[in-house]
Amino acid sequence: MSSYGNKNKKTFNDVELPTNPNMPAWVITPKEEKAIFERWRKKAFAKCDDLIRAYVECSNSYQNPLEGMKKCEKINDQAQGCVAQFQKQKYLDIERDLLIDEKIAKKKAYKLYLQKLEEEKKEKK
Repeated sequence: MSSYGNKNKKTFNDVELPTNPNMPAWVITPKEEKAIFERWRKKAFAKCDDLIRAYVECSNSYQNPLEGMKKCEKINDQAQGCVAQFQKQKYLDIERDLLIDEKIAKKKAYKLYLQKLEEEKKEKK
C-alpha cells in the first residue's frame, strides 16, 4: 500500500509569509493578496447588508425553499446586483493601495523605533 503526498506537509494557509522590511512596500506577498481579497469581499457585502438581510428574511418566511427562492427573486437580484457593483477591479485596487499605505506607515514606525533604540544606546555609552 503506497501513500501519495506528505500528510504532515503544511498547506498554504499554515505557512506564514511575513513581509520583509527590506523589500519595497509595493511588493505584496500571496498571503497579503489573500487578505486584500477578503477585505474587499467583506466591504462589498457590508455595503449591501440591508438588501442581503431583506432577502434572507423574505426567503425564510416560506416553508418551501423553492417557493421562497421564486417569490424573493426580485430582492435576490437586487442584493446580487449590489454586491456585483462593489466587486469590481477598481475597488480591489483601492484595497491594495490601502494595504500598501499601511505597510509604508508600519515601515516608518519601525524605522523610528530603530532610531530611538540607537539613540538610547548612544546615551548609555
